[in-house]
Amino acid sequence: MIFYDFFGPGITAAFSERGGGVSPMPEHSLNLSFSREPGGVRENVTENYRIAASALGTDVGAVTRMPQVHGSSVLRVTAGLRGAGVTEEIPRELLEHGFDALITDVPGIMLSTTHADCTPVLLSDPGRPAVGAVHSGWKGTCLKISSAAVKRMTAEFGSEPRTMRAVIGPAISMKHFEVRRDVMERFCDAFGEKELRSAGLLSGPSGDPSDPRWHVDMPGCVKLTLLEAGLSGDNIFASEACTYSDAERFFSHRRDGAGSGAMAAFIGIDL
Repeated sequence: MIFYDFFGPGITAAFSERGGGVSPMPEHSLNLSFSREPGGVRENVTENYRIAASALGTDVGAVTRMPQVHGSSVLRVTAGLRGAGVTEEIPRELLEHGFDALITDVPGIMLSTTHADCTPVLLSDPGRPAVGAVHSGWKGTCLKISSAAVKRMTAEFGSEPRTMRAVIGPAISMKHFEVRRDVMERFCDAFGEKELRSAGLLSGPSGDPSDPRWHVDMPGCVKLTLLEAGLSGDNIFASEACTYSDAERFFSHRRDGAGSGAMAAFIGIDL
């Protein structure tokens, strides 16, 4: 487990690694995705959440997660949703919708999102206090879901972006995030090709001229989004860890395909 003290006292924030669990992926893996568990053995993943919760210094009933759909919807998690998605059922209306960003100002709730190359973003407003957890895949990155989460925290909690803090966790690096033209164009539509190239967040084309590829710095685009949302660069910590290249520590969908498990990002306000 990678812990972040970047948010200061009163906030617990972390990102899991693949070892130390009970899933057979290939052995003793801490897979935290119910949909990616071999054989659909829910008990294994629930036990993995218990292990993770213990490491976080909380109980598994505090961990709250929602279905992720690579969209831009943000959910405010209230006390009644504590434990949803792990030890408690997710309400039908939320289950059908799906949310890739969660925010709360309720102490004792541990927000969680799952990742297997997609960029994790953890947010904190020290003044409220309030926290947020964001799953930013390439679609969510182009939809600027991190900005949506910041705006929602501003609306719900009166948060001020300039004083908020953010951690961008381990994700696939630019070197290994290779995309075709259609995805490259989505990033250019969202951020501008000139701006991406000048910031060093886009390179290419390369390879076969009949099927060219580009490389995009997805975590870099997320950081750009946070800056656009009003956060100070000094208040953003970006991990340099690459989920694709470090097979010992991380799962990676791009590297391992459908057989990959998933890590989880966690953030909560201490009781």
